[in-house]
Amino acid sequence: MTTQTSSKAANNLGARIALAALLAYGLWSGASLSLGHYRSGEACPIMGDLIPACYIAFGAYLLMATAVVARLIAPTRNLSILFWIGLGVAGGLALIGSALEAYKGDICPQAFGWLPLCYVSLAFSVAMGWLYPRAATRAHVGAAPE
Repeated sequence: MTTQTSSKAANNLGARIALAALLAYGLWSGASLSLGHYRSGEACPIMGDLIPACYIAFGAYLLMATAVVARLIAPTRNLSILFWIGLGVAGGLALIGSALEAYKGDICPQAFGWLPLCYVSLAFSVAMGWLYPRAATRAHVGAAPE
């Protein structure tokens, strides 16, 4: 294995770990907010007087996690479309929520008692959109140096 190939493999591993950490936190946040909303009916803003935003975000993170886990279980399966759909939904929701939070204030649930979660989700969406292509590529053992 060449130095360049081993460097790519290390970068891919770092991207995978970072992506997994972001997805895990997003899933945990989405699940806890969804459960809180289910119990109280007041944890999340309602989209279109119908669906709580945290349910939508949780579903989007589930789609992304499904694509990543499927890639780990069966590397030949390419479910990237699920990841990008989930990222589009979560990122779009975070972008709208962030804009409304900046304009109106007190729209999004708070993380750590002071930080609007829509800002966190927007930052995570940008980071995951950057990490996913890097995590999904594999360094080929014995490949010719570039």
